[in-house]
Amino acid sequence: MAQLERALKHIDAQRCAYTEELKEWVRIPSISAGAQEDSTGALARAADFAVAQCEGLGLRAEKVQVSPDTNPLVVARTPSFSPGRPTVLVYGHYDVQGVDNPRSAWTCDPFGAEEKEGYLLGRGSSDNKGPCFAHLKAVQALRAAGGEMPVNLVFLIEGEEECGSRALSQFITGGGLEDFGPIRGVVISDTSMYGPDRPSLTLGLRGILFFQLTVHGPKQDVHSGLFGGIIHNPNQLLVRALATLHDAEGRVLVPGFYDQVLPLSRREKTIYDALEVDEAAYCRNLGVKQLIGEPGYSVLERRWTRPTLEINHLSGGSPRTVIPARATAVISCRLVPDQDPERIEAALQQYLRAQLPAGTEVEFGNTHSSPAYHLDPDHPLVPRALQAIRTGFGLEPLLTREGGSIPIVTQLHQHTGASVLLIGLGQITDNWHGPDEHFSLRDFHRGMRTSAALLCALGEE
Repeated sequence: MAQLERALKHIDAQRCAYTEELKEWVRIPSISAGAQEDSTGALARAADFAVAQCEGLGLRAEKVQVSPDTNPLVVARTPSFSPGRPTVLVYGHYDVQGVDNPRSAWTCDPFGAEEKEGYLLGRGSSDNKGPCFAHLKAVQALRAAGGEMPVNLVFLIEGEEECGSRALSQFITGGGLEDFGPIRGVVISDTSMYGPDRPSLTLGLRGILFFQLTVHGPKQDVHSGLFGGIIHNPNQLLVRALATLHDAEGRVLVPGFYDQVLPLSRREKTIYDALEVDEAAYCRNLGVKQLIGEPGYSVLERRWTRPTLEINHLSGGSPRTVIPARATAVISCRLVPDQDPERIEAALQQYLRAQLPAGTEVEFGNTHSSPAYHLDPDHPLVPRALQAIRTGFGLEPLLTREGGSIPIVTQLHQHTGASVLLIGLGQITDNWHGPDEHFSLRDFHRGMRTSAALLCALGEE
């Protein structure tokens, strides 16, 4: 405990210096999503920055090039693993989204790392360089406090979270984690807090099923006057099929869609029912008139614990008077615990085929999926994480879930057998993927404190 107290004092004293170091990382435009070519080598430079930081902490660090066409993975670990200490894996990512959304919507240089009114502005400041850096600096503070590290540490910092995590997935499935032995817990701060001054431990993430559906018609776009009325229009067939997916109140009508849904426990329902929900604020922030959703469930249950089916994109034809050769829809489902993505995929595709006329050529592709993740609130690591958040923030933490998906979470859980502690340090209002992304420097400071306390707590028997 004396080591933790010294580490917390060190963090308090060095918060400004650590902020300046974080700015250096944010200024590297390490865009992976949508980038055709990394002509400046920014991704490699961002990875090199992480390696240098890890080496400065006394960790053994390297850039791992899993395959020639992937971005490097940063793997760092304590030089020697003590059998008397548990092992903790910390995950983060150094790659960021692009800034063409549009660029004119930014009021600052996306890679200027400008400090303004207590926030650090810049792409990647909150997603995910800032939270990842908080864990690195916590290790530095514990080192500066003297004594042995409370845990054996492994850092996995990837460069493809924004474009599919291909290298990390190959690293994990190829046995890259086997050298680290049993892992007590995985720590990830790629989620968000419930709200300002509302730190939280996220108990679950929804899974995902994503695919593209194409309905084919004539061999090429044809004149709608010359041929209209004698052949099927793929746009009309597709729209008619998609319109049958939900009833008027938003329930999914695909047979079997809800069969595997794990009911929310009474304890978790009580926890989420106690959280304040400002529906008017949701509407204001989203620019909508009202919230909708599956009847019989609260806003948070619909956001976090119920499955969804969404039509993400439609395309077909042109503004000219044609019957298109094809019509395409992109569809995604957010899945909840016990739903099998493959079973849902089969049921959904069978249902959609049945809504189209016999003989219609239909094609499914570009599919990817991942199951949901859930941590039982009674898991023994939960009280340790909550106490660490109390120490770091000086506030009572909340237990929450999140509606988004992080497929690598379930992959890490499945391959290590360890539970994943999702401790978000940013806010859902930080404009991840949008203009003027920002990160609260106060939360960066409190996040470093939380991480130091968590590593000490996970080291206790």
